[in-house]
Amino acid sequence: MRHSRASSWQPCGGCFTVVGLLIAGCALRASPVQMYEGAALPKEQVGIVRNACKTGPGLTIMVARIDDKEVPNGCADFALLPGDHHLELSAKQLAPKIDTPMIRSGSVLGAPPSPAGATPEGELPVIWASSSPLRIPCRVQAGQEVTIVGNARTGPDWEARCTSQ
Repeated sequence: MRHSRASSWQPCGGCFTVVGLLIAGCALRASPVQMYEGAALPKEQVGIVRNACKTGPGLTIMVARIDDKEVPNGCADFALLPGDHHLELSAKQLAPKIDTPMIRSGSVLGAPPSPAGATPEGELPVIWASSSPLRIPCRVQAGQEVTIVGNARTGPDWEARCTSQ
């Protein structure tokens, strides 16, 4: 039985397509949410606020409002016109992940093993959350990116600021 060269490479060609799509998908970053009226402007004419929102242990900062406008996604990045802005932030701190031994079922056909203390969704528990929004000033310049950084202190206090990259 004779096989053509094209048919022997066909599965590999599919692999290259899948790998190419994965690489392209990883390289793409979601576009910042436009927080100004009118048509989208080139990145050289707006400032970008990069959010420090994360899902792991440590402080997770979410943007609630920018210049008294609610934002659609508190963990997004935002495109703003150059100038002074006011951000309202909320924060939470997640517990660190604890590596625990697996709890094994006594039966071979029993439930699969799961880490002790894990939540059903696999999310880390919240150990602290801000009780009210924190309002901070944030100055952005055309073509500039700023990042929101912050830390929790003892008690209900926490701080955050915009920092240039």
